Amino acid sequence: MTLTLVSSGDDQALAIRDHLLPLVREGGTLELQRDAIRLLALRTGAWTVEHWTPFNDLSPEEASSPGYRHAIERQHTRPGLPYGLEVWRAGTKLLSILWADGGEFEVLDFARGSWEAEALAL
Repeated sequence: MTLTLVSSGDDQALAIRDHLLPLVREGGTLELQRDAIRLLALRTGAWTVEHWTPFNDLSPEEASSPGYRHAIERQHTRPGLPYGLEVWRAGTKLLSILWADGGEFEVLDFARGSWEAEALAL
């Protein structure tokens, strides 16, 4: 019996993210900037690509000191993945991925299919 190693698809998910990220950053519209999230969305035909980042202005009740921010970060049991990208086509979520500056990432949803080549052609 021969065993075949099946790829997890993470490389393809990252390739799609890396292709779509500049498109949504350049052509997307700001849909939300509140609390800890800034959301950009690119809508083209049946496609919706949403990208969020943790960057925004602090509200008056939030402390702005770096010491406070580091204390909050230390309360988390695992490193935060502050960036996100979701890809939707005709109302169906096809990809959801989170990542951090250090290269850590997590693929939450990835529905393999012919849409992958279409997304890379956008």
